[in-house]
Amino acid sequence: MLIPSVSFLVLWTVMTATGFVQAGELMLSVARGRDGIAAFTRLADGLREERRLTQVRLGDPDNGQAHSALAAQRRRTDEAVDAAAGIAPTLGPGEDNEIARTVRDFLSDRDRLGAVRADVDSGRTDRATALAAYSDLVVAASDISSALLRPMEEGESVSDAVLARRLLTVHEQHARADALLAGSIAAGGMDYEETAHFTYLTAAYRDTLPDAANGLRGLPRERYDAMVDSAAWRDTENMSRMVVTRSPVAPPETPGAPATWNSAIGVGAGAWDRAARPADAALGRVVAAQADLAADTAWNSALRRIGWGAAGSVLTLLAGAAAIVAASRSSRRLTARLRRLRTDTLGLSDTRLPAIVDSARAGGRVDLDAELPRLSYGDDEIGQVADAFNTAQRTAVGAAVKEAEIRKGANRVFLGIAYRNQTLVQRQLSILDEIESDEDDPRALRRLFRLDHLATRARRYADNLIILSGAGSARRWRDPMPVADVLRAAITETEDYERVRLTSAPRARLRGAAVADVVHLVAELVENATQFSPKACSVDVNCGRVSGGVAIDVEDRGLGMTEDGYAEANRILADPPEFDVMALPEEPRLGLFVVARLAARHGVVVRLRPSPYGGTCATAVVPEHLLDWAAQTPRPAVVPGEPRSEIEPLPAEPRGER
Repeated sequence: MLIPSVSFLVLWTVMTATGFVQAGELMLSVARGRDGIAAFTRLADGLREERRLTQVRLGDPDNGQAHSALAAQRRRTDEAVDAAAGIAPTLGPGEDNEIARTVRDFLSDRDRLGAVRADVDSGRTDRATALAAYSDLVVAASDISSALLRPMEEGESVSDAVLARRLLTVHEQHARADALLAGSIAAGGMDYEETAHFTYLTAAYRDTLPDAANGLRGLPRERYDAMVDSAAWRDTENMSRMVVTRSPVAPPETPGAPATWNSAIGVGAGAWDRAARPADAALGRVVAAQADLAADTAWNSALRRIGWGAAGSVLTLLAGAAAIVAASRSSRRLTARLRRLRTDTLGLSDTRLPAIVDSARAGGRVDLDAELPRLSYGDDEIGQVADAFNTAQRTAVGAAVKEAEIRKGANRVFLGIAYRNQTLVQRQLSILDEIESDEDDPRALRRLFRLDHLATRARRYADNLIILSGAGSARRWRDPMPVADVLRAAITETEDYERVRLTSAPRARLRGAAVADVVHLVAELVENATQFSPKACSVDVNCGRVSGGVAIDVEDRGLGMTEDGYAEANRILADPPEFDVMALPEEPRLGLFVVARLAARHGVVVRLRPSPYGGTCATAVVPEHLLDWAAQTPRPAVVPGEPRSEIEPLPAEPRGER
């Protein structure tokens, strides 16, 4: 639940923030656009008026009134330029912004206005050049207003902003035609190029204005209707059409003279000024009203976007919170059921199931219905999992019980054969004792001793089978035995006992209850050492007192084992596994299992490690509670010419311990 919840909240936050940021940017653009459009509209109007007065001055250089009016207008234009330059830094947020770039380019060309004025004052320019130069400046100022309108072209304000930009173009075409005609009237005539230019300008705004007017609404429409119904607009249109439609050929002064261009305009300066100035002002008010309408529409659109965004965000948040709460409750219920299922299954698998399996292996009776309660969690997916676990655990316990029964039966058969075999060997040893006691021939007696030794080994092998089957050894001792005698007895039970050297043994006695098992344990270690070492090499048995008991080292000079082999062998010796006669490998290492069982029975610690001689050293530490240090072993007789020793020498012809 955490991942989808966090994802929903992050998505909701991003979408809400994006909507508010966009709405805020639109409102900021509208606020900047209002001030910027107003400032650069005043600048464009000032440049248009200066352009008109410049055309009048160039048309009639001797008109002193035109000179004074132009000087006053230049001052007003400079004030408008300074005002626009002051507001320019607030219009664009960065160097790469279109508005900032356009304003920067316009203000960097302020010297162009001074150059145009200087050319006009010095008489180095004509009316056409001055008209083009001023028109470029006006277009640049109008482009800034258009750029400020472009961010408002969103939602409902798209059409209003587009109309405002189109009306800016119409206003410039109308004002340029006004300036061109005013200059021509002052000059006293209009040549062919000026007539063509004037015709193009009037045709252009007359073609665009009606189409744009169809989209006007509100105050801009009211102002447009008032403009076209005004006498000034009608007079302006009539006079401009008279100029365009006048006869292009002037009447000849004398009959038969060649035709000349008709430069006469037929419109007076006063009449044109009284009509064109109010008409141009009215058109400017229409453009201003449309720009204000576009800004108001964009502002209201931003406010509605913020309102709808806030409402939608709140509703979305409430719906998402409700969904999260509902899902969380469902998740908690699901989690609680899963937690109970986990607790029940862990209790069964960690406690009850091992106890049932151990009881079955120990031979106890197992009632599955009573000891394995059924897990019931409904019919959904969790219930199906519980049913699957019920089936799995019952199958596992049934298999374990069946396996225990089979193992128990096999071990009984196995143990019965071992006991019968041991009985036969014991009877064989008794018969050998009788024959040995009656035999006087040394050669025959030596053979009987060898046969006796083989029978003793066979008895130990039978003991191995009994120990692996879980029963105790048939041999028992009540009295303690010297450790040296225990080691000698173990050595004599091996096949190559003549290669084994007992180097030392402490003066202590081993308690009788552990004698048979320790003899058996050491015999297995010694026989393993003799089997896995060269025939010519001896095996050393060393015994000494250590902290906590007596350590018996059996060291050979064989090939040794790998690190993994030592680790596996020590693992078995430290924790004897369950011996299953039905699952023995192809080459069972029964001696290792026997040693592990005997060591675990008496608390003897057995470990294998590499020998410095290249073979293996097996160490068995007999614990202190199996030893008796109070009763000391009497010293053996000292052989002349040999040093004293704590152990008795091995007899030349050892006989198997009974």
